[in-house]
This record gives sequence, C-alpha cells and structure tokens, in this order.
Amino acid sequence: MDNELINNRYEVISQIGLGGAGAIFQAYDTFLDRKVAIKKIFVDSHDQVERLKRECLFLQTIDHPNLVKAHEFFITNDRAYMVLEFIDGKSIDEIIVKNKYSMTLVGQLAIASQIARGIEVMNMGGIIHRDIKPQNVMLNPQTGEIKIVDLGTAKSLSKALSSITTAGSVIGTCAYMSPEQTKGAVCWSTDIFSLGVLLYQFFTWSERSPFYTNNIYATIKKIRDEKLIDLCTVVDISEASPEQQIAYEKISEVLVKALHKDPDVRWQNAGVIADLFNDIRMPLLGEAQENPHKYRIETARQICPGLRKELESMRKTYSTIG
Repeated sequence: MDNELINNRYEVISQIGLGGAGAIFQAYDTFLDRKVAIKKIFVDSHDQVERLKRECLFLQTIDHPNLVKAHEFFITNDRAYMVLEFIDGKSIDEIIVKNKYSMTLVGQLAIASQIARGIEVMNMGGIIHRDIKPQNVMLNPQTGEIKIVDLGTAKSLSKALSSITTAGSVIGTCAYMSPEQTKGAVCWSTDIFSLGVLLYQFFTWSERSPFYTNNIYATIKKIRDEKLIDLCTVVDISEASPEQQIAYEKISEVLVKALHKDPDVRWQNAGVIADLFNDIRMPLLGEAQENPHKYRIETARQICPGLRKELESMRKTYSTIG
C-alpha cells in the first residue's frame, strides 16, 4: 500500500499498526502539507459504520489535549477510513517495556491523571472506549501530554469475544477487559476497570497485564475471580520517602475500587480518579522543584463548565451504550 494515494489526497508512507479492527498507516496530507495517521477499517455492518461516524464526529468536535484529534471520515472502494492527527511519541507500553523506571512517581501520577481525564471526557460524551491498554495511550515527550488513541474503532464486542478462541488473536486486549466484557456486556464503568488494570501495570512497571496468562480461558477466569495483590506489596517501598510511601498507599486504594468486579462499586466517573491522582501528587512536588528538568509532565486540568455542558448534551443524543 506504500505510495498509494487515498481519496486523491493522502499519500501512504508506511503501515504502523495492525489489529482486529483495521490497519493504521502513516501518511502525508498533500492538501495541507502535514503528516497524518490513517486508519483503514475492516467493517461490514451499517451499525459499525454509523458508530465510527459518531466517534469521528466526537473527536472532531471535542478538542481535548488527552484525546487524539480526528480530521476526516470517508468511505471509498467499500472501505471506511478515518484520518487522525499523527502523534510522534511513545506508547505507555513502550515506556514500561523499553524504558523501565525511566520516570519517577511524580511523573507517573501526572500521566495517570491525564489518562483518567481523557476517559472522563470520552465517557461524558457518550463514548465507551472498550480497549484501554498501554498500547493505546501515547506520550508526547516534547509536550508531556498523553493522548488516548484507537477509540475501539469498528470493534464489535461480540465479535471480539468470539475471536479470542483463536490463538494469539487478541490476547493483549483480553487481559485488559473488565469482567462484564468477558461476558459480552459493557457499562459506563467498563473503561474504569481497564484503566485500573493499565495503571496497576504502570505503577508496578510490569511488562504485562496483571491478569495475563498464556491461556485465554485462564486469563478470563483471573479477570472474573482473582483479586490482585496489594500494590504496596508488589512495589518495594521500603526505601521510599515517607511521602512516597503514603502516596503508594493512596494509589493502591484508588486502584482497588477501580478494579472491583462489580461495576456498580467502581468509581463511576474517571474524573474523580484524575482529581485523586492530582491530590496524591501534590505533597511530592518538592521533588519536582529539586529536579525541574525531570518533571515536564503536568497533571490534567478539570473539565471547564462549557465543555462539560457540551459533553452532556452529546451523550444525551445517544440512545444506547456503544
């Protein structure tokens, strides 16, 4: 597909990703002289296309620093395409696996706050991501901003669940599912559970989800039945400062509630989690003042009243979840 011109405008440079929902390419917008990301989406049903259009409109309408920006949606040659901003950065997965311990607790808390805020914006606007995982969160090292990408594009949950019996097909995604997702259901706190899984992995610097096994059914059983080991037991905090020890204890409390098996018991709003991480970070800011070059990452700002009203209006227009 290299050098192909899509929609008489976008020149494909290279493929940069492939998943069950589609392939993503780095491309050049010949009209506006800029790099973009183009997602070629494998969809067949009218409902999937309509949901894609809705999500594209959402990302075009809501300009938020923690969400990837969408530029255009179109269908050509019986394929659906979404044009997105090109993010030059690293995924949280890359940071965890290839740059282990590359940031301090202060930086991690700032990133966690931004991820939670991005999820709050999506959920308030009527979008459930369904696939929150380290690979779908990007960090721009220049700005310190994180962006959530791949808003469950063209993914039918029932199809995703039927395909997990295929060896290796969606094992990574499966390990971040909520208990209700493994049973073919979603709700407004589904993304909260997946956020909890991602952050547990991030704060423990583990290369895989804490629920991961090399067997799909064992992974699902762990998600449904197993309570994770307390964060402060997994992380060695014996040599941490008293302020850091308190911070880890509070982080653990936040994650325990986020990871509750019962959706009704979890935090019902990711914005609460964002605010809690901001509060936990505050007593540690003395470290940032001592080493300012290490702490360019800022925590997320609360949603302004105008945006909140707009998001609530958008959510009301959607009659069903998903």
